[in-house]
Amino acid sequence: IMAMSQDSDLTALQPDILSLGISAFTSEHAKGQADIERELRNAWWAKTGRTGELNSSKLTESQFTRCSAFIVLWKYALPKLSTWGDGDRFLEMIKFYRSRFDEEFEQILKDGVEYDADGDGSVANAEKVAVHHGRLSR
Repeated sequence: IMAMSQDSDLTALQPDILSLGISAFTSEHAKGQADIERELRNAWWAKTGRTGELNSSKLTESQFTRCSAFIVLWKYALPKLSTWGDGDRFLEMIKFYRSRFDEEFEQILKDGVEYDADGDGSVANAEKVAVHHGRLSR
């Protein structure tokens, strides 16, 4: 299964990330995707009016690539590199990427999450549900 992001998405944002002592963050991408899916269940799924469980295979994964890269950097990659001491540049980067994640996730919710509810392989406008300020918009 492909994750929503991969190491090349991290290097697009942070070019030196793979040259700082850890050469790959493969398992961290799966963790980031699981985090995004949990966020979606909490912040979006219940507000769509759909029944049953969110089926992550019906999401348009590419819609979340930047979001996933931000969460992998924030929660998994940079903390592994941090010394957690004064003057540690990674601590500032962690804060930065956390705020980028929050902004990107909010923008996706406002724009509308692409979810192929009927499983036909394409996302019709009726299947793209936006959430604004805690209310459902159709």
